[in-house]
Amino acid sequence: MTPGSPKQSSRRRTIFVNQRFQLGVALCFVIVILAGAALFAWFFHLSARRLLLAASNQGHYHFMTSYEIIGDSMVRHLALLILGMMAASLLLFLLLLRRIRLVVVRLFETFRLSMEGNLSTPTESAAPGDFKTLVTKIDSIRSRTLAQIDSIRAEAEFLSKEPLPAEEFNRRWNALKQAMGRVAP
Repeated sequence: MTPGSPKQSSRRRTIFVNQRFQLGVALCFVIVILAGAALFAWFFHLSARRLLLAASNQGHYHFMTSYEIIGDSMVRHLALLILGMMAASLLLFLLLLRRIRLVVVRLFETFRLSMEGNLSTPTESAAPGDFKTLVTKIDSIRSRTLAQIDSIRAEAEFLSKEPLPAEEFNRRWNALKQAMGRVAP
């Protein structure tokens, strides 16, 4: 089969990290890199201009190559660029990791509360990107489960209080068991 044919099977691909989340993180690192490159260019330009001006003022005394004039400054600025970029990238990584960790801890607390029976407390997390979608989905599932539990309670209370014919009671009892099986299989 060719890739564009309509008979191609629609197998689901596993995506571990959503591309939208990757784009935001990648843009953060691009901004760090561009800022580092701009700082390097600015400071190296100032240093090279100063060194070349000093060399041109001393030009009639002794002659040096351009590398001899700005080589030490270039090596020093490149070393600072590399160290600065590594430090800034590490700081950005740690900030992103902290933000994600806070969301995961809040989700863990929400799941723990759900296990204890509290399905009504919203997650309330300032989550980035796709985590916000995940938090919204978890809250909607919890509220849907809570609504199902409330309807099961109401039906159980109705069955316990109202006298019904045996056939009607059995039909409603089987429906109630199926509803309970959907909530807690």
